[in-house]
Order: sequence, then C-alpha cells, then structure tokens
Amino acid sequence: MSAMRETLARGADLFNRGLYWEAHEAWEELWLELEDEPKLFVQGLIQVAAAGHKAFVQKQPRGCVKLLTSALEKLDRVPPDSYEVETRRFLPAVHRMLDEARRWLEGDVTDLHRALVPPVVLLPGPER
Repeated sequence: MSAMRETLARGADLFNRGLYWEAHEAWEELWLELEDEPKLFVQGLIQVAAAGHKAFVQKQPRGCVKLLTSALEKLDRVPPDSYEVETRRFLPAVHRMLDEARRWLEGDVTDLHRALVPPVVLLPGPER
C-alpha cells in the first residue's frame, strides 16, 4: 500500500467514526508532503473534516459553512474518483451537507445532523 493511500485510509477510518479533528490531523501529515492538485485535494478533505469538528464539537455554523464552501471549491475541480477516493457519491453529499449547514446558519434548523456527513470511501486498490 502506498504511503498516500495508507494515510488517506487512516484519516478515512477516523473521519467515518466521527473523529473529525483526528482525521484532520492524519491528513495534514500527508498534505505537508504533497504539491499541486493532490495537495489541494487533500486540503479539501481536511476542510470537510474541520467542518465536521466545527459542526459537532464547537457548534459553529458559520465556520462549518465557510470550511465546506472552501473544501468544495477544491474538491469539485478534481476528476471523479481521484487519488483512490470515491467522490461520485461523496461530493454531492457534501453539497447537501453545505446546503443544510447554510439553513442552520440562517436559523431554519437548530443544528446539523450527523447523518448528513458522507463516509470517505477508498476505492479498491490495484491487486498485488
């Protein structure tokens, strides 16, 4: 398993367990080593994780909206399923999460429901 895939998988496991800050930290190690588009992609994942932390730990809708908006500016530019991460279902779900976070910020709902957070799923790697 490549070092990038290993770190993405470790962060995904943390993220999918609702440990958003820990996922952010795991992916940040990888982000520091990357350049160009891969760096922006990982930064987008980090921002989704940070948005989860803002929503569910800090209860800050403004920060959640800001981070999700910034994340999607990066993630939407990357071809589908790049870097062995499934994005065809993930990105539309993050857009729905952002829509609901905006409703939260505007006071239309009282919080963001955890069920809106999509899992980060790694695609099957090449057989060895």
